[in-house]
Amino acid sequence: MRITLIYPNVTVEGFAKGGVKPKTGWIHHGLCYISAALKKNGHDVLLVNLSQLSGWEELPGIIESMMPDIVGITMMSVDFDAAVKSARVVKKVRSAIKVLVGGAHPTIMATELADNPHIDYIFKGEAEKTLPEILDDILKGNVSNKVIQGETPNLDEIPRVDRSLFKILEAPIAPFLKMPHITAIAGRGCTYNCSFCQPAEKIMFGSRTRRMSAERFLVELRDVEKNRGFNSLMIHDDCLVEDEEWVRAFLSGYGKKTFRKPFVCQSRADIIVRNPRLFKDMRKHGLEMLLIGFESGSQRILNFLRKGTTVEQNYEASIVCKKLGIRIWANFMLGVPTETKKETLETVKMIQKIKPYIASPAFYTPHPGSDLYEYCVKNDLSLIKRHEDYKRYPEGRKIKGIDYEFLKGALAESLRVAPSVKLKRKIDRLKLGRFNRELIRNYEF
Repeated sequence: MRITLIYPNVTVEGFAKGGVKPKTGWIHHGLCYISAALKKNGHDVLLVNLSQLSGWEELPGIIESMMPDIVGITMMSVDFDAAVKSARVVKKVRSAIKVLVGGAHPTIMATELADNPHIDYIFKGEAEKTLPEILDDILKGNVSNKVIQGETPNLDEIPRVDRSLFKILEAPIAPFLKMPHITAIAGRGCTYNCSFCQPAEKIMFGSRTRRMSAERFLVELRDVEKNRGFNSLMIHDDCLVEDEEWVRAFLSGYGKKTFRKPFVCQSRADIIVRNPRLFKDMRKHGLEMLLIGFESGSQRILNFLRKGTTVEQNYEASIVCKKLGIRIWANFMLGVPTETKKETLETVKMIQKIKPYIASPAFYTPHPGSDLYEYCVKNDLSLIKRHEDYKRYPEGRKIKGIDYEFLKGALAESLRVAPSVKLKRKIDRLKLGRFNRELIRNYEF
């Protein structure tokens, strides 16, 4: 079959400006794994990356030229409107095309899409195993249920990620990460129970973290090294370091002289404090920066968020990182429900004292599928009126009872010790260095 996958990422990324297609970005690993599974079963797979288009007027002609049998659209909550509009455009081009939507939002909020006439099927959960098995029945209209629950795959058994789907170079999140740069995901799910996230992730991926073997993960990296080459790596797992045995198995292969590249990953303050030796060993094998969810400088707010960490651990983790020479990317949020101005300032004080390499702030945003979202709905706190307002950036009003003018001032004060949000967003474009700019300019797509 001819299958077109659509990545409707224009809510955040926007369309290409002046007809110039961006040469950098990030691949969508979910689509790339699905593409690999479909290609293994003999299907032709193409991608429409909306951020590579100059506007909606281009999409009908592209769909006409591809003439797919099936269109699959991934959807985060923030991408809802763009995804739904994509489905409408596809059906207008040719109503016989079967349109499937999947991803986090359809998995968690399937009822919001159930009555949409332009969507034939709603796919919940993971698709690599189930989708190839039922494609024939979908095309023939033999699948009676509009909502399809995907079967959880063994991550060691799914085909290796299809990076060729995206015709872009992946951009690093910091200037010290040299290009060519790649992102990778070793596992799915999260063990922890933060109220601003769970149980959405458990609904999507199951109650426990599932991770491919370290050797299988290294095979994927070796494939990239052989076929394309790369100079730095970002591992996207929510908390890679929760499994010390896995990390040490990874380091044993990654640390070889022929395969040592600078890398970054995510962690938690409590893990760093409990096991500094692990991070010392990771540093020796190329770890350059940790993305840490400090969240708040108020213990009451950390408890309210069910973070499972303490303010003292936040401070101690930052000391451990600086002693080891590991840069800190500090994630934190302001404007949490029930947060007082005094507690906001405690977070500002924490960031100023930690002095991270990058301060990455957010105004708390109630995301569907989380317990804190339900709390906001129950207490009539949410000010979210449009799906595009689910962006986590520190802009706009998210919930009632928060003085956002005060938050803007607190945010500015917290960022005096680290690159600004604006700089963070542009860092991949402005801080690439001469070699990387030439690499992008000369890259063959």
